[in-house]
Amino acid sequence: MTGRDAVALITGGGSGIGRGAALELAHHFSRIVVADLAPDSAEAVAETIRGAGGAALALPVDVREETEVEAMVDLALDAFGQIDVLVHSAGLLGSRRPVLDMSHQEWRTLLDINLTGTFFVSRAVGRHMVQRRVGTMILLASDRGVYGAREKAHYAASKGAVIAYMKSLALELGQYGVTCNAINPGTTQTPGLEAEVPLEFRNARAASDPLGRISTPEDIAKIVRFLAESGGSFITGQLFSARMRVA
Repeated sequence: MTGRDAVALITGGGSGIGRGAALELAHHFSRIVVADLAPDSAEAVAETIRGAGGAALALPVDVREETEVEAMVDLALDAFGQIDVLVHSAGLLGSRRPVLDMSHQEWRTLLDINLTGTFFVSRAVGRHMVQRRVGTMILLASDRGVYGAREKAHYAASKGAVIAYMKSLALELGQYGVTCNAINPGTTQTPGLEAEVPLEFRNARAASDPLGRISTPEDIAKIVRFLAESGGSFITGQLFSARMRVA
């Protein structure tokens, strides 16, 4: 799906894995839509792409808000006419809290952003892709959605649901030529990780990792590119883990 006319929409594109994906895809796609809750961050990424000779549009979006998501897709289509690839990276890690001490608001916030936001975005983009009978969706999941997580049950539950949702989308949309896959990036060096995960934990994960380090957004962006290019035409309903899980 790469080429002169291809368009990729990246949510959460202003930082972290989303930013890495936007910059990576800009080398292979002609037009990039960078959507983020932080408009200045989205615009900075779009400006970097434009500065390198690409075409990019920055859009603000809160994925929890259905009307904002619909407006984002409408503006992207107004600007570029189509969306060939969706990379849904917008999400929240959330604070650590035992289940028995977790508030309803903490639970609901994570589910609203990580799961309901995924539903709003994929539904809006999916309607367009089904009409064109072509498209690739790439969702960001987590190995915590497979194995669970102590004091992060809300995050694990939201990402586990994203994995099941991805497989359901693949079953429903395949007949229209639309593929859907998800990536478990593992522990990745992002601003969210640095803000919410203690340094000693990050160092311990790096030391125990088979590769001796945690991943970078650029590492995960290469998996995104594979799925957006050759993998996007036939592979669907699959969960790609960046590397094996360690204790």
